[in-house]
Amino acid sequence: MTRDELRGIVEGISDEQLKKILDINSADIGKVKLGTEKMKTELDVANQKILDMEKETEFLRQGQCEAEEMKLKVEELQKVIDKRRLEDEALAKEAALEERFSAAVGNAKFLNEYTRQGVFALFQEALEAEENKGMSDSEIFDSITKDAVNIFEAENDVPSVVASTLGFGGDLSRGDVREIMGLSRE
Repeated sequence: MTRDELRGIVEGISDEQLKKILDINSADIGKVKLGTEKMKTELDVANQKILDMEKETEFLRQGQCEAEEMKLKVEELQKVIDKRRLEDEALAKEAALEERFSAAVGNAKFLNEYTRQGVFALFQEALEAEENKGMSDSEIFDSITKDAVNIFEAENDVPSVVASTLGFGGDLSRGDVREIMGLSRE
């Protein structure tokens, strides 16, 4: 508001009255300006806090996504570890079983690897059989092999067929000839 505008509104106003009204008006305007500046500052601070919170929220969202990705990676790694542990346990069990079998076999030499694997499988089954509980590994092995023929190499490297022919050249089968030659009977 200007002096001329006030003189147009109030007729006969003195300069002193005009000055007091303008001073009061200026003081009110100053208070409002100060309040407005304070509110503007508070608004700027609030807007900055909102921006900071939005950034933090986005950071946390990204962190949450990364955490979820990490959780999936950890779960996959745990599956690999569990699988490896089971494989290692199976290998250790197989090695222990192989050691027991070798101890039960002693110095006996199988005719071939195929025969050895077959007897090993029978030994493994016999260990789990209820009727063999309490038997030693040697007893189980002996029970498996007691009636088996031609599963071990001949002692003194003399094939069993040679001893049975007594040198008279009886009827020899193809398997007998292979055995004499040190090959499997098949």
